[in-house]
Amino acid sequence: MAHPTAVAPGRGHRSAALGGDTAPVVAPLTVVGTAALLVVMQLYLAIPLAPVVGADLGGAGTTALNTAYGLAYAAGFLVWGPVSDRFGRRVVLIPGMVALTAATAGLALVSSLVMVGALRAAQGFIAASFAAVAIAYLGEALPPRWRTTGIGVVSTAFLVAGIAGQVYAQGVVLALGWRWVFALAAAAFAVIAVLMALLLGEPARQGAPASLGQRFSQMAGLLTRREMTWPYLAALTVLLAFVALYTALGPLLQTRFGLAGDDILLVRLAGLPGMALAPLAGTLAGRYGPPRVAVTGFLTAAVGLIMTALTSGVLWGLVAGSAVFVAGIATAVPSLIALVSSNAGPARAGAIGLYGLALFLGASTGPIVAGIGFGFTSLLLCLAAILLVAAGLVAASPAPARSTDRG
Repeated sequence: MAHPTAVAPGRGHRSAALGGDTAPVVAPLTVVGTAALLVVMQLYLAIPLAPVVGADLGGAGTTALNTAYGLAYAAGFLVWGPVSDRFGRRVVLIPGMVALTAATAGLALVSSLVMVGALRAAQGFIAASFAAVAIAYLGEALPPRWRTTGIGVVSTAFLVAGIAGQVYAQGVVLALGWRWVFALAAAAFAVIAVLMALLLGEPARQGAPASLGQRFSQMAGLLTRREMTWPYLAALTVLLAFVALYTALGPLLQTRFGLAGDDILLVRLAGLPGMALAPLAGTLAGRYGPPRVAVTGFLTAAVGLIMTALTSGVLWGLVAGSAVFVAGIATAVPSLIALVSSNAGPARAGAIGLYGLALFLGASTGPIVAGIGFGFTSLLLCLAAILLVAAGLVAASPAPARSTDRG
């Protein structure tokens, strides 16, 4: 199949922004990777923000900040993937970033938890317009030899956001106050929107575009295939475990170890080095197959949770165990994305949309699970058991089909 050639990004017609092997890739990939980090940080900043916002506005901030966002974010994945499959990636990415700028700026001005919940839901639904489309965009727009690298960059950004979002929010709250968390993010999104308009073009498509109804039918059809549904069920557990752990971790560090402020921030940062495994996981998935690498990631994450549970009375043990857990998650996520993408056929964005739905339904459930009252050790052992089940689901799913489709 001939590869499309590059044209000037910013044109409205269908084009291949980065399709030739000699086309520039670094600037657009940097913009998309940075946007991936900033967008997904919006989910995780709710973990340290919830008690602060709740205390300021009077009430429990978890539902308004976290659950409203997570559920709307998950729902957005169902919509934006098929929409971009039908109408194009660029026409979803750029208007979506503009709308996200407005919703995020509004959160800096709210006066009640009801307004927080409404705007966080809007923000989550709009943010999914980027997250659901970015990987599909890079898979089509980058030259073939850059595609694994590009998807690895975005996958790493999605994962690093889990730690960076918490650290960013906690640091800004300590320095400026919680409203600045959203004000600064809105300014960053505005810059990203301009850069996307200047640097991103529309990838070329093969054949006539299917109708929107056909795209949704394709998405629904994915749920009838075992090689898709079992990885989706496994994906439910990934961020459920991640968010539940870090939601429970903050109060534990305060009550058991007497930590506060900067000390808690440093403990959260301890998981960051494990995120470096994400690009390596993409390479290993290409060599050994996504299912095998994903299973290894789930098993590693489960071991990390068990370590954390058994050493939770010792700070260094807790930090070490959580770092192993994060390394496992960083291995599992890119491998699951590769597994889903390789099995999806032409409905790539729709398949990633369903993956995102599963992933972020789990994320929105994480704070609820953490608040059930199991106790820290019991919670982590239960989460480890769930991850072991997920490993079994991936191991039992059919191996990804090898496709010759490069676009």
